[in-house]
Amino acid sequence: MKYLNDISRVILSSLFNDSKIRFSYYLIMLLVLISTAILAYKVTDTTYLYALGESPDFDIKVPRDIYYVKDEETAKLKKQISDSARLVFDKDSSVLESRLNRINSLMNAVIKTLDENPPIGTDDLTFQLASLKTKLPAYIKLDDPILYNILKFNNPRLLKRSVNKILIYIYDYRGLGILDEEYSNPLGILNNNISVRSINSTDPDDEISGIVSDLLTLNQIQNRVYPICKSVAPYLPADTLKSLSQIIVMGLKANLSFNADETRRRIDEKTKQIKPITGILKKGFVIARKNEPVTTDILNKLNIINKYAKTSHISFIFGVMLLQLLFIAILSFFSVKYKKFFHPDRKSMMVTFSLILLFMVYSIFVDSFQISGFSKMSYVLLLPLAFVTMMISILYNIYLSMFAGLYLVFFTVMLIGFDLQVLVLGFSSALVGSFVNIGVEKRSDFFRGGVILGVVNVITIVSVSLIENAPWKVIVVNSEMAMANGIFCSILALGIFPVYEHLFDITTKFTLLELSDLNADIFKNMLVNAPGTYNHSLLVSTLAEAACKDIGANYMLARVGAFYHDIGKLKDPGLYIENTITDHRAKKLSPVEYSKLIISHVEKGVEMARDHSLPESVIDFIREHHGNSTMSYFYHQALESIGKHGKVQINKSDFQYPGPKPHSKETAIVMLADAIEAASRSLKNPTREKIEGMVKKIIYNKLNDGDLDNSDLSMVQLKNVQNAFLSILYGIFHTRLEYPDHEKLRLLEQKVEEKIKESINE
Repeated sequence: MKYLNDISRVILSSLFNDSKIRFSYYLIMLLVLISTAILAYKVTDTTYLYALGESPDFDIKVPRDIYYVKDEETAKLKKQISDSARLVFDKDSSVLESRLNRINSLMNAVIKTLDENPPIGTDDLTFQLASLKTKLPAYIKLDDPILYNILKFNNPRLLKRSVNKILIYIYDYRGLGILDEEYSNPLGILNNNISVRSINSTDPDDEISGIVSDLLTLNQIQNRVYPICKSVAPYLPADTLKSLSQIIVMGLKANLSFNADETRRRIDEKTKQIKPITGILKKGFVIARKNEPVTTDILNKLNIINKYAKTSHISFIFGVMLLQLLFIAILSFFSVKYKKFFHPDRKSMMVTFSLILLFMVYSIFVDSFQISGFSKMSYVLLLPLAFVTMMISILYNIYLSMFAGLYLVFFTVMLIGFDLQVLVLGFSSALVGSFVNIGVEKRSDFFRGGVILGVVNVITIVSVSLIENAPWKVIVVNSEMAMANGIFCSILALGIFPVYEHLFDITTKFTLLELSDLNADIFKNMLVNAPGTYNHSLLVSTLAEAACKDIGANYMLARVGAFYHDIGKLKDPGLYIENTITDHRAKKLSPVEYSKLIISHVEKGVEMARDHSLPESVIDFIREHHGNSTMSYFYHQALESIGKHGKVQINKSDFQYPGPKPHSKETAIVMLADAIEAASRSLKNPTREKIEGMVKKIIYNKLNDGDLDNSDLSMVQLKNVQNAFLSILYGIFHTRLEYPDHEKLRLLEQKVEEKIKESINE
């Protein structure tokens, strides 16, 4: 929870303090309002109110595919299912158990009485009868003749077993049970099939099937008890059977009842599984012609359109806005940690906003064509969803592109309607579009990316179609459209890409490739008039490019920025030592005046860059490659000259570059490379130790002076930059062998020839 509070505080702080982020959220909220309005308009259908025989003033077409339920046919099917459902009866197993306990209490008392007082040679059982009554539980109340007949049977234990068999037979007849009264069909279900389930049983899942006519009531069973006793225990005397049947009848209790709730639940469960019988009105189908009378069939179809018409309720609008705000909230939490990816510059949100808005407008345009027979997947394939993610990933980065793609998938699903194919294909197109052209180096690479996107879309369509068991003819048609969509998106990106480059002044790798052409007039001029500056710029670009590659920065931007960082020196090339000072003013200028001329090459470079229409990202290198550093050479001269010419005060600011400090890794690296390359020229007899010491000293001084504060370079990255610089400089200043000159070689050859002659003469 604390983490969420901290993140929320950072987000709110950014909204109030960072104008760039605040502007982004303004555009995002505007986009939410526009998309909500579009979706609200899209889901509103027209309704038609006509009486039989009236004629419409225009053709009435089905606005979209309408799948409607055939209510009468569906109700008839549900009635059939309801009537065929089994009636559920509950059989209480505890009833038999209680009846057995009751009869066994009686029989146990009989057995105990006869064991204690066995009749010996007499039929007089008066004493035994009296003793039996004292042993019977209070709930057993039987007449004396009945008890007498039971005592008279000479094998009470056999009698006990017999009565148990009879009770079990009665209660488990066909596994059904005994109803208290006849089944009256309270639910009005025309069905005789029943299912008897046991309750209060060790096996409650056990169910027995039967029919209603098999069920017996308590009254019916009572009338059949004597015949049952006689069939189960034919070996018992007649008077014993009669008494036994009377005892059983008196203790009988119903154990079966109709469970209306369970029956209804099972019927409901079955009817819920029934898929409604549906019909379809295809989008674009003409229901009624202009000036033709409305028939009963037409009226029925119009009623279907009216019934299934979508309307934009406040709840719908609120729900759509809430979902989008949730999406923005999630983006906000990501953007706090990855601000440089989601808010690279002020223009990034304008570009993203314009691309998403173009997509929405185009989506409405495509949807306005009511093409009969087009499926939802076909509509997705007509939308340039991947084009938007391609553009954003190439112009900025894949992170911003993926979030924009997810938002577009949400918009597409809401626009077309939720469908597995729409969701999977939309997500696949957006995701692949973000990655497929991320590494393009040439304009022709766009076509390669389009083919890859098309192939992925085809595989996606085939996979989803196989899952949904779509016809092969539909799969083939959709696959052709998928391939065309991939190529179309890449061609569209190739065509629109230069427009966005120029309109929003975005520096892409294609722009950088064009600007890195050293055959451009400005570099030819530099090579002729400022050869030292030209060579210096090439070396700085080499150093900067290597360092940027090692830390994952934009090496192409750094290389081009290094090419142009000193173009301001073309105005006065003879004032700079690398071009061999030839300007006659150099000897006449005071340190302050000279330093101001040198410093002015930054401002002059910016002016020249604007004249040559260079992008702002390249101009940043010209503006920032010295930061706020001080020209120590001239400042030192000025300090030494205090008092010599009557001047007693020196302003250090006169010898400082105006800045600003580097605001990116690339401009900071070019600043370091510029200083290191210039310093390396002053090394006498350079060794690895001297080069390393010089590089470390310059980097440390820049770091200590705060010139790298805004560059976002970490200490680990600075270490990698240092190693990259050293690797290049070691190669430039490597030790070479001293080769002998021609005269020395000639003299050595003469000596060798003389020695050979002497050896021959000897």
